[in-house]
Amino acid sequence: MSEIGAGEVIFRSDKLEVALLVDIEQVAAVVVRAAPGWGRTPPHVHARHAEAVYVLDGELELRLEDRVHHVGPETWAVVPRGVVHTFEVAGDRPARYLALHAPGSGYGAYVRGDVAAFDQRPAADAVSADPALVILRRAGGSEGEKVTDRPERRATVLVDAEELVISEFDYGPGERGAARHVHREHADAFLVLDGEFTFHLCDGSHTLPAPTLVVFPSGVVHGFDNDSPARARTFNFHLPSSGFADYIQGRNPGFDQFDPPADGGVDPTAVVVARIAE
Repeated sequence: MSEIGAGEVIFRSDKLEVALLVDIEQVAAVVVRAAPGWGRTPPHVHARHAEAVYVLDGELELRLEDRVHHVGPETWAVVPRGVVHTFEVAGDRPARYLALHAPGSGYGAYVRGDVAAFDQRPAADAVSADPALVILRRAGGSEGEKVTDRPERRATVLVDAEELVISEFDYGPGERGAARHVHREHADAFLVLDGEFTFHLCDGSHTLPAPTLVVFPSGVVHGFDNDSPARARTFNFHLPSSGFADYIQGRNPGFDQFDPPADGGVDPTAVVVARIAE
């Protein structure tokens, strides 16, 4: 596993800071800190990927063709492919948020300045998919589909879309997660929210504290546990979904998950680790 970094700072000013955290085939991610009113971009659409935004601080306004959603802290807004939309910072306070594009679809090149490389078109060039397909979910256990709900362990599926599944795991001290395994066709990622999780790779175990994002590309052996004496909470992402939501509920025995290969799998230096600036 590589060293924990802070991502690639793309732009920094008093009103806007953008850091590119992940840029691989399955997902691209940025963390943005923006002043009130920032982001009044024209409505647009993504033809081949979904956009998922998690508000860390402040409030965003998600504008669709027929409605407006206000998205506050600890809330996911997921816009499937084909839905015309735009985000902007709402209210009179700055906002800080994480934005995922799944699959990556050239987003890394886009934020570096290559606009033509990215899967984005003006709304005028497209017919919008149904805005009702947009998913809004608040984290913390009050929303989503609970898979496990015990004092020592809570697992909730917040978002189950074709492009990605977002689950929330809240583990008590010493709770076991998943033994070392590998995915052949999709990426697995975690955003540690509270406490710390230990991730087990073929080259050893690595403890990551909150708030850290770690992405395991397909082929990388990994597993995870809460080895600490305190509670820990994380988001877990599967990109694309590959039927993970059904799998953890016992309905998808053919899920893309396998025992570690004899050769150790893909080099663990392919793992991306980034600390989210607070």
